[in-house]
Amino acid sequence: MIISGLKAMKAISKRAPNRAQSLNRLKIVLVILGAGFIIGAAYFLWLIADRQDKLAGVSRLDVAWVANKAESEFFRLQHALLAYRTGDSGVTADDVILRFDIVQSRFIMLKDGNFGTFIQSNEDTRMAADRLDEIRKAAEPFIYGIEKPGAAAQATEILEPIATILPHLVGVANQYVADLITDNHVALMSLHRTFTFMMIGMILCGFGLIAFMKRQNDLLEGAHDEVQDLAKNLTYLAHHDALTGLANRVLFRQRLDADLDRLRTHGEPLTVLYLDLDGFKLVNDKFGHAAGDELLRIVAKRLQNSIRANDIPARLGGDEFAILLRDPVSVEIAETISQRIIAAISAPIGLDRQEITIGTSIGIFMAKDPQLTRDEIMRGADKALYQAKSEGRGRYRSFDIVSLPDQQVA
Repeated sequence: MIISGLKAMKAISKRAPNRAQSLNRLKIVLVILGAGFIIGAAYFLWLIADRQDKLAGVSRLDVAWVANKAESEFFRLQHALLAYRTGDSGVTADDVILRFDIVQSRFIMLKDGNFGTFIQSNEDTRMAADRLDEIRKAAEPFIYGIEKPGAAAQATEILEPIATILPHLVGVANQYVADLITDNHVALMSLHRTFTFMMIGMILCGFGLIAFMKRQNDLLEGAHDEVQDLAKNLTYLAHHDALTGLANRVLFRQRLDADLDRLRTHGEPLTVLYLDLDGFKLVNDKFGHAAGDELLRIVAKRLQNSIRANDIPARLGGDEFAILLRDPVSVEIAETISQRIIAAISAPIGLDRQEITIGTSIGIFMAKDPQLTRDEIMRGADKALYQAKSEGRGRYRSFDIVSLPDQQVA
């Protein structure tokens, strides 16, 4: 179109020599505009390709996978240590050392590649990684000398803090990837607006350029929708347990803090149920981790079917679960729900072509004192669970008190 316009202007200038100067100026303007639009189109095509490459890179980030694998291998090491100390399942010292070597290799990966970039992104993750190194090095002599009297117990005690550090890193890693996706989403939205304005200008240059820009705009909107879906999925994963679909520790704490604020502002008491499974370790050891995972999924479904629609069930880790009862409730209602949960979980379960039976014990804590903290509430529920288990399996124990001093739950 630009070339044909120039030819037409050249013909006009021949027929009207007195307008040659104006036509030459118009020719220069059109050449500049045409070159500008071509350069602009090429530039925006490069921006699209660059942004799509970055989005593809973010979607392939293995940060969350590395953190989850490290957490999984650590829990397997814990199981191996426990089995070795109790003499169960034929676990040998070499098995424990092998598990520890795998965990060490996973920890080394935490400082390499994409995860290393994530670790260096803020002080909290750097401190967590350094703390993991300290604990790992402190446990080495006891693991490699596992056959010495007391070495297994000492190694277990040294490694225990990792059980809280790794889940924290998993949650932060998922949120880190979600934030990267969100940043790219914002950049895509800005690029989308720029393209819209550019389309208005391109109308003056012909329908061909308009069609080209419309196609790019459609691709951009598709990328925008994909990024939105990806961001939503990653946000969901950052707040939910990947195995059971229940709320994870991060989301449970957030909801507990919100209800605790209502207690402080409106005086609405809140109730927490804290439970773990009776006999889960035996099933896990006998049938393997895959069967253990399936058992946890079945328990999660039964748990959801036993509570009310507004209540919030969560998996805190391993075979530990918690439920935040919504709306003001009495101890009697909490105990009724606990009875339903115990009955549901203790029903026979078909697993690996066999019928197995497990149980659960439940601790109930109702918080009425606005001075209580989240940790005090969870310690109170934990103490209630401990007392329920001490009285026998398949029981619940409840507290309905104004406050719970630290010395009572330490």
